[in-house]
Amino acid sequence: MEVSAHRAFQMLKSLAYVRLSGSEAEKKAANVIKDACTEAGVDVHIEEFTVATGKVNHAKLVVTEPYHKEYAVSGFERALSTPEGGLDAEFYYAEDLEDVHLANAKGKIVMVNSMRRNDYKKLIKAAPAAILTFSGSVLDRESETDLGIKKLRETMTEPFGSAVALNLRAKDAAEIVRRGAKKMHIELDSECIDGVSQNVCAVIEGTKYPDEIVSFGAHYDSVHFSTGVYDNISGSVILVELMRYFAAHKPARTVKFHWYGSEEQGLLGSKAWVKAHEDELEKHVLMINVDVAAPTLGHNIAPVLGTEKTVGYVDALMKEIGVACNVSLDIYSSDCVPFADKGVPAINLCRFGAPGANFIHDRRDNLKSGYLDEKSLGITLTQALHLAQRTVNAAVFPIERKISDEIKEKVDKYLFKKD
Repeated sequence: MEVSAHRAFQMLKSLAYVRLSGSEAEKKAANVIKDACTEAGVDVHIEEFTVATGKVNHAKLVVTEPYHKEYAVSGFERALSTPEGGLDAEFYYAEDLEDVHLANAKGKIVMVNSMRRNDYKKLIKAAPAAILTFSGSVLDRESETDLGIKKLRETMTEPFGSAVALNLRAKDAAEIVRRGAKKMHIELDSECIDGVSQNVCAVIEGTKYPDEIVSFGAHYDSVHFSTGVYDNISGSVILVELMRYFAAHKPARTVKFHWYGSEEQGLLGSKAWVKAHEDELEKHVLMINVDVAAPTLGHNIAPVLGTEKTVGYVDALMKEIGVACNVSLDIYSSDCVPFADKGVPAINLCRFGAPGANFIHDRRDNLKSGYLDEKSLGITLTQALHLAQRTVNAAVFPIERKISDEIKEKVDKYLFKKD
């Protein structure tokens, strides 16, 4: 059996629905992938793991002075709830959390331009009554966009504590500031729930070097409102094709295929797998990760978490098949990171959409948007197959099992081991 971009694209169509972390839809997709492995005669199983999820029952925001108006808001999943009856406090726009802003934040409902982990740390220390963020663009039309739903991740709440947090549209945030809002009333009823997600795990034993493992990964979950066909069912179906290929053409080295759940919640699937299988990672000589593919207008990149020698090797392989690809020594925010953290070099294959043809983490990541096609999916599939064939079947494994100091530093910062 040979790989088929057409077959892969048809499978992508069958999985074009929202697949949130811990949801029944995510579980349904996992079983579709599992069934494809079973049909190919490949040993496959599902590994479940616990995920921290949340449910927002009610969220409300009303400006009460100097004017009165209610704005649509979404509550952060896993945020603190307000007291019964809500919370009334002064409003303060803290912009980028400079010292001047932080000095005025205590006890107020504070709105910020962004809230990364270090921003959140500063906010908690400043002790606001609640936190407001905004998403989207001031030009958004409500009929064409969705009010973003966010989550207070464990990487924020576990070290720094929880908070009341709401999100609103950017255009509403601008109006609130422009009209000089002074006081607000907010309500939030939020629950913390432990859910169940799953990794689909398949293995084909090597015929010559069974104790050397090449690990393939892609995540199959999506975010709110998004069918995630670009991010990342496209990568998942490419992995299915590689699995089918090696089922028919037995590999010299053992190949493992992992379709990870809950990547969008902070690489939870790959982190869970690495933690559960740490004793076997010494046998893993390479991780190949596929995350985003198929945009008609776009370009190919291959960030390498390894060494410059690996960059040169991958670059040569891409030139060998005539595929233009920007190969670089760099970190990539995906399921490769937990492997690199344990010393396993990783190669990411991605096709990024060009400006205006790159829709991610919103309702436009769907098939109706018309920016994906099977021919373009085939570009990344061709790259992945060639890289897989050359590494998996090499007489001597061509990639050094080493992570450069530069990448180690970036991985440590990404995983918040260093500030």
